[in-house]
Amino acid sequence: MVLASLTGCLVSSLHPFFKEKDKIYDPILTGTWIDGDSCIWTIELDKFLDPISGQEKNDGNYNITYYEDRDSKSELIGTLFKLAGVTYVDFIPDPDGDNITSDMASWHHIPVHTLARVQYNSDSIMLYWFADEWLTELFEQKRIRIKHETVESGDYDRHVLTASTDDLQKFIKKYVNGSKMAGEVEKVFARGYTDDQEGYGIFLKLKPYDGPLPSAPGQVQVN
Repeated sequence: MVLASLTGCLVSSLHPFFKEKDKIYDPILTGTWIDGDSCIWTIELDKFLDPISGQEKNDGNYNITYYEDRDSKSELIGTLFKLAGVTYVDFIPDPDGDNITSDMASWHHIPVHTLARVQYNSDSIMLYWFADEWLTELFEQKRIRIKHETVESGDYDRHVLTASTDDLQKFIKKYVNGSKMAGEVEKVFARGYTDDQEGYGIFLKLKPYDGPLPSAPGQVQVN
């Protein structure tokens, strides 16, 4: 699966890419969706019971469950936000979700935020995550200076951004919203598929799905 196999290669940060004032909400995102690998996504508005009023409220976040198959499920928190006129989603694993079955393993993991540009309407959601390979190129060319740590991860060195949200947003405005990267992403969104551009990022297109959630080994097939 494209997303499951490459999530370790995404631009990641210890701190969120958004501020509270940047958050937006659009109910069109809620529902059940399917991607090109026949993986199922459920997106729901995060709701909680206000202890003072006793009323149900939401904090502007989305609860996202990603079903690769029956035995592989990920629970994420997605925050939709807008920065300099461009819409993004900040993803982070749900700390209360069932992502890691072993308590011992979970104590040794630190959740990170990843950033995806998003474009959506009633019949599709298009997501484009920015790749660590692209970030590495910026570092090697000495085009950026932003706080980060380089972590050994298997066969490659992964960069984890440690900068503040203020500095992350400066980075987004200059390099993610910059003409070259923005143009590449807009081309992908216009086509609805990538064209050997995995070095820049990872693209997924979700379509509405009204079938059952995975309940047996194997993946749900698209009709």
